[in-house]
Amino acid sequence: MTAPLEGIKVLDLSRVLAGPYCAQMLGDMGADVLKIEEPEVGDESRTYGPFVEGEAAGYLSMNRNKQAMTLNLKAPEGQEILKKLVAGADVLVENFRTGTMESMGLGYEVLSRVNPRLIYCSITAFGTSGPYKDRAGYEALMQAHTGVMSITGEPQGAPVRCGVSFLDLSTGMMAAFGIMNALYHRQKTSMGQQVDASLLETSISYLSLLAVGYLIGGVVSGRYGSGHPAIVPYQVFEAKDGYIFVAAANQRLWTRMCEALNRRDLLEDPRFATQPDRVKHRNVLVPILQSEIRKYDTEELVGVMDRAGVPSNRVNRIDDVMNDPQTHAREMVIQVPHPKIRDLKLLGIPVKLSQSPGSVRRPPPVTGQHTEEVLKELGYGDTQVKELRQKKVI
Repeated sequence: MTAPLEGIKVLDLSRVLAGPYCAQMLGDMGADVLKIEEPEVGDESRTYGPFVEGEAAGYLSMNRNKQAMTLNLKAPEGQEILKKLVAGADVLVENFRTGTMESMGLGYEVLSRVNPRLIYCSITAFGTSGPYKDRAGYEALMQAHTGVMSITGEPQGAPVRCGVSFLDLSTGMMAAFGIMNALYHRQKTSMGQQVDASLLETSISYLSLLAVGYLIGGVVSGRYGSGHPAIVPYQVFEAKDGYIFVAAANQRLWTRMCEALNRRDLLEDPRFATQPDRVKHRNVLVPILQSEIRKYDTEELVGVMDRAGVPSNRVNRIDDVMNDPQTHAREMVIQVPHPKIRDLKLLGIPVKLSQSPGSVRRPPPVTGQHTEEVLKELGYGDTQVKELRQKKVI
């Protein structure tokens, strides 16, 4: 079967998370991706352990289905090589600070003249316009800036960083979504364009109902721990041997939960009659439910909730999830051949297409693994490649 993006050539100049994840998603769906790293330094995610055979988990998780070369973009020779690559490319992904590519003479205006069909994707912290466009940014800083930290953590505790870098990863997905739309537009018009994605805009869009609640009613949400500002009970409870999340998200499920816990009396209590009532009196209701749930083991309580038709789940650890039968049934743990690591296991592709599925065809490449191969395809001879190495262009 033909993959959706087969024949699409992507230049991945990005590093760490958002950009590499974007390019990896395109690679998973069949695109030919060339990762371009700075000589000697490389992608800083190569330093994010744990490590196996000198290879870092941070890098391995974001860079499958790519070839890799090193290239000094500050050197005139490096810029010339990039332009030759751009001439035959469909997509370029970069996540340098705003203005960096332009300062090297490699901005969209320049490269679009080299290849008018080029889709040029810029991923930044604050976007490429506005008063903050020149600011650098990291995931945690953006969680702080956009208010995400202010709603994460316990009510009486300090603001907390989300345990997964969801803004980086989601911005990578937004960028891939933008690229796919740009490719579809190009199919109809033959024209390339610039795709502009940022952590700021991803984060603001993810504030969703909390942002709209403020815009229409002036309501500023606070921290609710594992709970929900508008739904109770919908949170983690402590059982005898661990933690469990119970989601009695509507009136029907609330009734079932009370019946399952043998607390039908709560259904008669006017303080808990409706969802808004339960939200208003959460500080009374949650301790009552906690005292009941603490009587059970997690597995026992999940069974009780299951039989009652109330969604619940034990709070698993990472190792629990990686060894769970459903994880493996959905092929979310895969084994990939690697030149240095025996039996390398990576995560699978999270979306399945029935007629044109993605695939993992290449392991994450080692630094500069394909540099000479790429240069020779561009017409560089052995002597020229040697000179480029001596000049530290590659």
